[in-house]
Amino acid sequence: MSLAVLTGQALVLGDAVSTDLHCSSKYLPGKDNAYVAAHAFERLSAGFPDRLRACASPIIVAGEHFGMNSSREQAAHVLREMGVRAVLAKSFARAFYRNGINNGLALLACPTEDIQEGDTLTVHLGSGAVQVAGRPDRSGEGLPPVLLELLEAGGLLSYLALHGGWPERTTAG
Repeated sequence: MSLAVLTGQALVLGDAVSTDLHCSSKYLPGKDNAYVAAHAFERLSAGFPDRLRACASPIIVAGEHFGMNSSREQAAHVLREMGVRAVLAKSFARAFYRNGINNGLALLACPTEDIQEGDTLTVHLGSGAVQVAGRPDRSGEGLPPVLLELLEAGGLLSYLALHGGWPERTTAG
């Protein structure tokens, strides 16, 4: 199955989502990732865990600064454990973005303001195009081929294991 094009349902959160607070055991000492995944974002968005469980292919949609204050890789692990196919946001915190991609979580920066809860989305990770049924397409920052390969492999460590290290690349010049 290729990750270059994803289809799923929108679960909408707002701006300035701190995954440190809402998707981490930092504030839940002794709780494992499965517990955190079952309760993620419930303090931020009432009923979120139930909406997530009802969604076959969840895609989280957020505003500005998704993942702010989060330097923990656990946030990406928990989102993947939740079955999140991708996160679309107007912008991402840099450390979260790096951790998300390195841990195999598809992330795409794009306009999100008119995406509504439950919308069916088709996300083209390579080009950055996002289709919402019945509305004009929007375009975000597509992912370069090497990041698509990383996501396909399941993250950086899986990618390195698959290739026996970082493959040599030639540049056309």
